[in-house]
Amino acid sequence: MQIGIEGVARKAGQRIKTISEVFYPPIDISEEGEEIHIYLDLPGFKKEDVKILSTKSGLKVSGKREKNPTGKLVYEERVDEFSKFIRINGEFEPDSIKASMDNGVLGITVKRKEVKTVPIS
Repeated sequence: MQIGIEGVARKAGQRIKTISEVFYPPIDISEEGEEIHIYLDLPGFKKEDVKILSTKSGLKVSGKREKNPTGKLVYEERVDEFSKFIRINGEFEPDSIKASMDNGVLGITVKRKEVKTVPIS
């Protein structure tokens, strides 16, 4: 994939995509015991702009914000929306998901379901 100066991307044989269609926020994922910690860089987005949806296999994080440029827009590179799916291996507790936003960084904590050993009689 190539990103041009005009802020578009093209894959061979496909239509031109805008930069917002190919923007994926930078992400870090770490594990600590039964907890999974996810951090996404979302500069310029407020917590009200972001949605987190839980599915059986992971989380869908999306966001949309209003950009209000002053005057006539002559060049655009900042994105106004994004969507990212984060696959989580193994089962997790949907009710355990916690999220916070601090200085443009979205932090999400997910707790894995407890794995129980079944005794054989």
